[in-house]
Amino acid sequence: MRLFLLCSLLPLLLLWGCAPAVEPSKSAAEYYQDGEAFYARGQYKDALEALEKAREIYETAELNMQAELKIADTHFAAKEYVEAAAAYEDFLKQHPGHPETSRVMYQLGTSHFNQILAIDRDQTATRNALVAFESLVNLYPDDPRAGEAPERIRYCRDHLADNELYISRFYLKTEEYLAAIDRLRSLLENYPDYSRKDQVLFYLGLGYLEGGHPPLAALQFENLLQQFPQSKLTARTNDLLRGM
Repeated sequence: MRLFLLCSLLPLLLLWGCAPAVEPSKSAAEYYQDGEAFYARGQYKDALEALEKAREIYETAELNMQAELKIADTHFAAKEYVEAAAAYEDFLKQHPGHPETSRVMYQLGTSHFNQILAIDRDQTATRNALVAFESLVNLYPDDPRAGEAPERIRYCRDHLADNELYISRFYLKTEEYLAAIDRLRSLLENYPDYSRKDQVLFYLGLGYLEGGHPPLAALQFENLLQQFPQSKLTARTNDLLRGM
């Protein structure tokens, strides 16, 4: 009888002995530490997996906030700017007043800034970057990162104005003079500090001229010559005025 029981149990004993040991589950803190280690080594995919596990476990609210922010920073470091922007924006919404808010706003703006497309493409990223950097300057004027924001704000504003000028010139080429004039007038109103304002005045004058309004065209051409005497467009402007 004993021999029979021993023979019956032997296969089970052998299976237990060969079965792999079950690894003890890690804590959220341990997964977070793993994520930081992967991040430091530039292994961003592994870092994201570990950080997501740390967030899913949810040991403490503080650790979860750290994991959320580190996830955003990891996407940014991996140049995944769409994902980084979404993560930074979620963090700002969920944790207002966090000590790192100014840094997160700067990172959010930079994430959008790094997605800016050519002037003939969609400018959503440019607008989002502009909003983020202007908010940073307004809310945290003494933050060191706010000192870098004005240059990027100028770039964004000029880029948006370039887009408007590009569209206006397209309207001129297709002889849609009223649409071009409206666009150029709005450009002057919304971007008075535009670095290529002489071009706006020139094409606005051209739009009036081709659209059958010579007196208004002459006014824009004269404004160009008065405000930008060194412009490369002065010769063409003088030629147009003489021909009117």
